[in-house]
Amino acid sequence: MKFHTTLRRVAPATRAEHGRIASGLTRVTLPVAALLALVVSALLTGATFATAAQLVPLTVPTLLAGWVLAIGATFALPLLVVRAAVTALERLQ
Repeated sequence: MKFHTTLRRVAPATRAEHGRIASGLTRVTLPVAALLALVVSALLTGATFATAAQLVPLTVPTLLAGWVLAIGATFALPLLVVRAAVTALERLQ
C-alpha cells in the first residue's frame, strides 16, 4: 500500500492585467451605483404604486398584486443598472 503520493504541481492562475485606477474605480462605482439604483427604484415604485392606487379600485387582490410587483421592481431595477455599469466598465477597459 502506498501512503505517500506525489502530487502534481499546477501552474498558478494568471490574472488579467488591470491598472490600479480601473480596479479602484470599479470598487467605488459598483456599490454606489447599486445603492443609488435601489433608492431610485424604490422611489419610482412608490410613485407608480401611489398613482395606480388612485386609478384602480383598491381591493385585496389588487393590493397584493401591487405589493408583489413593487418588491419585484424595487430589486430588479438595481440589478439591471449594476449589470449595465459592469458592462460599460468592461467595454472601456
